[in-house]
Amino acid sequence: MPVQLQDEIWYIPLGMDWLLILGLVSLLIVGAVTLFYLFTFVTRTREEFRAAQPDLRVTNMSTMSSGNVLTVYPELQNLGGGVAYDCLLHMGGWEGSFSIKKVYPRGLQGQKHVASIVLGPDAPIRTTLMGHGYIRLRYLDRWGQKYDCWYGVTQVGIGDAPLYNIQIDLEHPELHEPHPSFWAMRKFLRTVPLSG
Repeated sequence: MPVQLQDEIWYIPLGMDWLLILGLVSLLIVGAVTLFYLFTFVTRTREEFRAAQPDLRVTNMSTMSSGNVLTVYPELQNLGGGVAYDCLLHMGGWEGSFSIKKVYPRGLQGQKHVASIVLGPDAPIRTTLMGHGYIRLRYLDRWGQKYDCWYGVTQVGIGDAPLYNIQIDLEHPELHEPHPSFWAMRKFLRTVPLSG
């Protein structure tokens, strides 16, 4: 492309523009490929971590009444892929707890555990109207992270009797699970192998 400046003709080389465009396109392609592999790596790490987490839940509940004594039988089952450690079941207004050392996921070692909560006529949850009743299920994963699952308990009056029966809402638990960062997940997976 000739340009005329005061009786002289200068030629501006256009090859430099093509090299700049080629460099930018190459940089964009390399960046897109890098982002794709990075996204795949992050997604795979998160899925591997989630698959190794326990998911302990109260899956069924039955009650038995004998005179003034009400016995509640919550059935615990691990629906996740990892082992749940140091499991503790506690009910507000009940002076006691039910604990299990390990709960394995469904499969060969998977099993259901049935707890027994005996509520006599002197149990606070049966004699006193409470504003907020609950059943709390607490457990740890293989990395020592704490999980809490809260189930609401409603007290129901029994006719003219001064005692209350209870109803437990298994459909709407309140879950408190850890949400580690990607780097923490990667560190957990590297320090405590899944096969151990």
